[in-house]
Amino acid sequence: MFGSLRLRPGAVFARDYEVLRPIASGGMGAVYAVRDRRTGEEQALKVLLPDLVAEERPRRRFLQEAQIAMQLAHDGIPRVYHTGIDDEAGIPFIVMELLRGEDLRARIKARGPMTLEEAAPLFEALAGVLAAAHREGLVHRDVKPENVFLHGPDERVKLLDFGVAKLIDAHRTSGTGTGAVGSPMWMAPEQTSAGGRIATCTDVWAFGLLTFYVLTGRIYWKAAADSSGIGGLLRELHVDPVEPPSTRAASMGLSTPLSAEYDRWFLRAVERDHQIRFRDAQEMWDAFAPVLGARPAGDRSAVAFAETVEVDRSEVRAAISSSSQDGATPASQPIPERTPPPSPAPPSPAPPSPAPPSYAPPSYAPPAEAWQTGSDPGEIPPTDPPPPAASGASMPGVVWVLLVLLVGLFVAILSGMIVWVILTITEPSAPRPPPERPSQPAHPQPVSPEPVSPDSVSETIDT
Repeated sequence: MFGSLRLRPGAVFARDYEVLRPIASGGMGAVYAVRDRRTGEEQALKVLLPDLVAEERPRRRFLQEAQIAMQLAHDGIPRVYHTGIDDEAGIPFIVMELLRGEDLRARIKARGPMTLEEAAPLFEALAGVLAAAHREGLVHRDVKPENVFLHGPDERVKLLDFGVAKLIDAHRTSGTGTGAVGSPMWMAPEQTSAGGRIATCTDVWAFGLLTFYVLTGRIYWKAAADSSGIGGLLRELHVDPVEPPSTRAASMGLSTPLSAEYDRWFLRAVERDHQIRFRDAQEMWDAFAPVLGARPAGDRSAVAFAETVEVDRSEVRAAISSSSQDGATPASQPIPERTPPPSPAPPSPAPPSPAPPSYAPPSYAPPAEAWQTGSDPGEIPPTDPPPPAASGASMPGVVWVLLVLLVGLFVAILSGMIVWVILTITEPSAPRPPPERPSQPAHPQPVSPEPVSPDSVSETIDT
């Protein structure tokens, strides 16, 4: 159903676009192939269904797709040429790149699953689109086969329906969803929970499930094939153990060869704990590329530098010719790469000769005089120069040793002098001896008194 708008072929929409044919219709809008009357180029016209024009949420989601496409400007997203609201019908519309091809679901149903080698370019391109969106803080939230379009004869990958994308606050690592948005079989557990925290790792979950679908042609969940319905799907999402993809494929009766490396990568991509799951598409692809045998996206500065190095092989041949001995490659012949040396000829009877040295310099080494003069005939930097003379190399070391010894001796002498001065100043002075006194006998002899007579007393008085 294309809603009540029913744009018929030949009708003119928004004055500039002639309707050619209907392409598809979904729950929110319809897509037509149109011709731009000004340029004559065929483009795609996407219009919002008239029943949803008055509702704010569908209208905002519809216009958000155009804003995101213009913001990212990535080759993996359909280009947007014009957006606006038709004056007569009052319906929002988007004019974008007209894609020719089929979506991934139709591709798998028509031709069956892909091998790992066939799917590697598809996975790399899809991961690149998601990585570009994640760097801008955008989460697609509805990665599924129907939204992966293979455009043109070379099947260039285009990721559709960015209208459900949510912008994650740059100051937070995740956002909180207001409702379940997406397709149930490809939803991450956080998308099915009220207030689930939506982050860039939400798209990683869907990408992991999509790889299983591409490689096996089957949806991973058992609920897709039985009658358990949405209740069984929710139990698988939140409760049941997540089996390795090789085990799940075998239980479905599939003979698809899935390696142990892919099992380990898949189990981390669909890890329920978003702290363990790959945090974004870039980290996911860096781990997935070795499994596919592809080149992980990263810093290629060393590789780019190596690719710019040019070697003049004529000069190398000249160097080889000048230094080669018997059996050397002539300079006019191409230089063999990684060719083992020819085996020696069987020994012939000959007089004994001195034994060869245990090590002989290779034939491609430059002449000895090149090391002495600093020149190289082949202009290749030397890789194994002879050791320098011992006398010239040891002199700086001897000077430093003597200098260290002298400094140590000076410090020791200065420290001893300082200690001596401190001890001299702080030494206590000896007490002075008392003055000398005349010596007296230690024990004087007692003097016996003389007898006093009355006559001597009177004489004394008279005197």
